[in-house]
Amino acid sequence: MFDKSHLIKLQNEIKKMHLDAYLIFTSDPHDSEYVADHFLALRKYFCPFTGSAGQVLILQNEAYLFADGRYWIQAENQLKDSGISLIKVGDKNVPSLPEFILQKGLKKVGVDFKLLTENQYKKIKNEGVNLVDLDVTNLIENIPSIGNKPLFELDPSLVTLSRAQKINEIYKSLEKVGAKSTLITTLDDIAYILNLRGFDIPNNPVFYSYLYLSKEYGNYLFIDKNKVKLNLNDVNLMSYDEIDRFLIEHKDISTYVDPGRTNAHLYTILGHPINGKNFSYLAKAIKGEKEIKNTKEIQELDGVALLKFGKYLKDNLSKNLTEYDYSEKLKEFRLSNSRCFDLSFGTIAAVGSNAAQMHYAPTKLVTSCVTSNDIQLLVDSGGQYFGGTTDTTRTFLIGTPSEEYKRDYTLTLKALINLSKTIFLKGSDGHTIDIIARQFFWNLGMDYKCGTGHGVGYMLNVHEGPNGFRYRSVPERDDQGMLVPGMITTIEPGVYKENKYGIRIENNLLCVRAFETTDGEFYKFETITYVPIDLRAVDKDLLTKEEIDWINNYHKMVYEKLAPHVNNDKELLEYLKEETKAI
Repeated sequence: MFDKSHLIKLQNEIKKMHLDAYLIFTSDPHDSEYVADHFLALRKYFCPFTGSAGQVLILQNEAYLFADGRYWIQAENQLKDSGISLIKVGDKNVPSLPEFILQKGLKKVGVDFKLLTENQYKKIKNEGVNLVDLDVTNLIENIPSIGNKPLFELDPSLVTLSRAQKINEIYKSLEKVGAKSTLITTLDDIAYILNLRGFDIPNNPVFYSYLYLSKEYGNYLFIDKNKVKLNLNDVNLMSYDEIDRFLIEHKDISTYVDPGRTNAHLYTILGHPINGKNFSYLAKAIKGEKEIKNTKEIQELDGVALLKFGKYLKDNLSKNLTEYDYSEKLKEFRLSNSRCFDLSFGTIAAVGSNAAQMHYAPTKLVTSCVTSNDIQLLVDSGGQYFGGTTDTTRTFLIGTPSEEYKRDYTLTLKALINLSKTIFLKGSDGHTIDIIARQFFWNLGMDYKCGTGHGVGYMLNVHEGPNGFRYRSVPERDDQGMLVPGMITTIEPGVYKENKYGIRIENNLLCVRAFETTDGEFYKFETITYVPIDLRAVDKDLLTKEEIDWINNYHKMVYEKLAPHVNNDKELLEYLKEETKAI
């Protein structure tokens, strides 16, 4: 854990090494968004910020955290008296990390080459900065180990394509680009290709490994062999730390690799790299017939868990339970179903002004009471099921809403509705149509400092590219892929007002074909989240007839999906009827 003395110790090391600064990425050797504590220990030791993203730049006598709009409020609170200043990435006139390094005149910067991608390395180096490969983990005490739970294989009923079929498709793609092999370092791609899942990163069913595929030279999985209790006939097992030696021995083989996701250390070993996106990147995002069928099934189960939670919140408000208590209860509701084996991320249960922090999450030690005097409780949560991954947000009204709150809540609902019912031409991406949601806020000079939505994995990471909704390019988010039938994308507009409240409503949208005309093929969205939307704070005067019809049709569908699951619970069924009645 962070202590100011740790920062001073690193700054002394920087001076001793004659460096201008040291750069810490919140990452691991696989460019994972969420990382195991083993790798997160580096940033936690030298910085008190606990968010899931951000870079720390430590100079000889000063230090900075670079964090985007999701974390500004949280970061400002956590950095107090730490000696680290916040750089608000994406704010007006704020320089990017490479620009900041240039402005500061930093010429020699230390960084662990395994923790930044080849593209990140080149971007900083092209600014004239001399990057020095330096691992400072020797300064850290008590680094957690990586878990050793065994992998599990997906049942054939859960996947459309077998491991052999996926590998053969990659072989065909390699032939087209003239490569003899491919190196895959991203953990969700490896899990997808092999139809395997693991437990190395909390809430992300992946496992630390590297995958090398070649029709001519063989297939190799580099992993802690103790985790593999399965018979993988089509893949040779090698130890995780043998990857360097193996690549050196095979460096003269043309290797297809993604420089945007492969760490700079491994990339520099390759003698003949052929650059491009991992072939599995798009394939993974387009869910097959079985994946779609199973996802819809588990969305119903997830809807039941959230239905139970809504009733539990209503029945227990007088008890002044905490945010953490409620998050644990929702976890209990989810895990009571045998198909749910984990959460898809740590539950965000935020009351009142806490909800203005987009990624606020209560803990047993840091949590607030939820009372009838509070305005709302925002709950953003999801589950990992045998059959898919969910991500849903509902904002539950508790107290008496002001006119401002009612307007903001209704704007959020309007944004969700109008993007959900959009029809768009083939070739569009989420950046093309993001304005359909954001317009309701922009018209009033408001904005939420994040994307409108992201792709969702299948029994994998809750954040997945290349699909998403955003109004501008953010290269590290990589969400400008064309929207294609089979993709699942969240829509989650919101309003976040510091020291007041936070509002967010989130559903999952499945891209499907709409129709075809002489002008082209058109797509639309099918909403596959089945959870009542709290309408008590809605200002009906701000809704159009079409929007009211959408709400009523949505709630009719939710009732039809969930009622068969709760028929034996009269109280819960009555609650469902009340929450889905037409307006």
